[in-house]
Amino acid sequence: MGYEMKFTEESLESKSGSMEPLPAGSYNATVFNIVEEEVRSGANEGKPRFNVQFRISEGKYENRRVFSYVPLYVAKDAWKAATFFRAIGFDVKADTFKVPETADILGSAIGVRVKIGTDMNDQPRNEVGGFDKPTDEALDRASDAASGLTSMGATAATGDVW
Repeated sequence: MGYEMKFTEESLESKSGSMEPLPAGSYNATVFNIVEEEVRSGANEGKPRFNVQFRISEGKYENRRVFSYVPLYVAKDAWKAATFFRAIGFDVKADTFKVPETADILGSAIGVRVKIGTDMNDQPRNEVGGFDKPTDEALDRASDAASGLTSMGATAATGDVW
């Protein structure tokens, strides 16, 4: 395989492919992708979490993506896991909660509360600050889409993914 690319000065300076962060606010979305992974550092190193990609499902920003970690352990941020699972329709109570398989979560409608933070280069980026139940219209769209995903054999990624 021997590919060649010819860059111009203009193409190297162009920033047309970059996307500005979404404005802060609440958006209807679907759970688009989930990677099961472990926390890489800190007090919870080695504990399981979901790295979730949400697809904005309507409006001016339809098809844009935002991301969030969902811890699969109980610690200071356990509220995040509880609100995530409640928002997609699971009954979370003060007892043992069996985390559903990722395939059972993909395509679920969810409300995401998006805020603007900064990345390690001090550039603005989106952060998911919380989860809500989606609107009824978003639930209907997600239900229709989920039947299509299943028929196409959609799956979730687990373990080490590149």
